[in-house]
Amino acid sequence: MSSALAFDPVHRPIVPTASFAPERAPSAEPVAVPRPSVRPKVLGASVIVVGVGCVLAAQLVLSIGTADGAFRLQSLQERSVELSREQVVRTEQLQTLAAPQHLAARAAALGMVPQDVPAYLTRSGKVLGARSVAATGTSTGAVPDALLTR
Repeated sequence: MSSALAFDPVHRPIVPTASFAPERAPSAEPVAVPRPSVRPKVLGASVIVVGVGCVLAAQLVLSIGTADGAFRLQSLQERSVELSREQVVRTEQLQTLAAPQHLAARAAALGMVPQDVPAYLTRSGKVLGARSVAATGTSTGAVPDALLTR
């Protein structure tokens, strides 16, 4: 067989001509690639550093405030305990002063004497009971109080 019959006369094969540029093999030369500017990296990094600094400063301020509040709270609790102890002491002193034996001793110091037969006043001003002058130097029903001897 001949090769003449293998070609289609209507469609001819395309033969490269000199007008086309030949393909080049990749070269080892560096290619200039456009780089983003360094400024956004510096700006972003500085924003992050400032943000972290602000967070740390806020945490420090809150920690100091919390610690100060804790010390103040402990001081107030100690003061409260101290005042409650003082209140107990004052209450005991008041109960001692309000004891009947103590009141009788103070009344005797003022020159008052106990009356054996009581007399009462009504709202209208009438005296109920016997009017009599109490005898001096007599004491009835006085029981010594253990709290008075302290």
